[in-house]
Amino acid sequence: MNNTVTDLLDGAVRQTHGPVAQRRVLIVHNPVAGWRRSARVARVRQELEALGCTVRMEATDHAGHAEQMLRSLRPGLFDVVAISGGDGTINEAINGLGAEAPVLAVIPNGTANVLAQEIGLPEHPTQIARLIAEGEPATIYTGTANGRRFAMMAGVGFDAHVVAAVTPKLKRRLGKAAYVWRSLTLSRHFDYLPYRVRIDGTDAVAMSAIAANGRFYAGRHLCAPEARLDRPGFHVCLFARGGAYNVIRYGAALLVDRLPTLPDFEIRRATSVDIEGQTGEPVQADGKIVATLPVRIRTVDAPIRILRPHESADVSPDGRR
Repeated sequence: MNNTVTDLLDGAVRQTHGPVAQRRVLIVHNPVAGWRRSARVARVRQELEALGCTVRMEATDHAGHAEQMLRSLRPGLFDVVAISGGDGTINEAINGLGAEAPVLAVIPNGTANVLAQEIGLPEHPTQIARLIAEGEPATIYTGTANGRRFAMMAGVGFDAHVVAAVTPKLKRRLGKAAYVWRSLTLSRHFDYLPYRVRIDGTDAVAMSAIAANGRFYAGRHLCAPEARLDRPGFHVCLFARGGAYNVIRYGAALLVDRLPTLPDFEIRRATSVDIEGQTGEPVQADGKIVATLPVRIRTVDAPIRILRPHESADVSPDGRR
């Protein structure tokens, strides 16, 4: 990588830790995300500098670049690394975080922003900047799918195939509607085959399965009501039935926060999940295809530090304040 973050900043931002509002912040962003998202990042930077922070911007130019950047960071250069993007970009970032990494912050700029919804992030640039400049770190636990870290969920089945079918170009054009469109087109000819799911050593069969770290899915839609990021382990969501009708039924229930009430939807708690099916089928995590079957899903023992509002911990199990 030419002009790595370390090369650019060696000596430029080295300073002792000062008051809270003088944090050294690295913002990693996608320069081709669109003018609205770029303007949002620029406003956050402006607000951070007004609060006394030292800010450096670094742009990504290809898939996986955010992960490469964070792996190249020399410990001690920054107090906070703020990721501007959606869940996929955050997924890259957490896979690049080392043991001595700065505190993670999120500037929500993606399609669904599930992690941002989960931890109750504000949307206004001024509030985001104040959280980055003054917020206290909290810890969250992550999982791995075949060794690849994820923050919110990992899943197999119909939803993973939808994620695989949504291209970046389609997502830029349609936003969230890209997933709805692909769901409708795939549901008519999808091969609904069962998966063998081993949950802490106990076997189950499902047509789709999601290992959930948090409550929400596809935005602020309730999937696993009692899952918490600040506790290790997963809530494994098992969909018992396949077919286009049931895909639509499950999706409609999710949209109105009624999915956990369906009799053919089951949630089991676990620390380890092993899933088998047709070898090579996609596994999605945080809205990215990160592995193929068979997959081993595990909790990472060491949590990561993230800036989140204190009030986000006061959300009731049904997902409402």
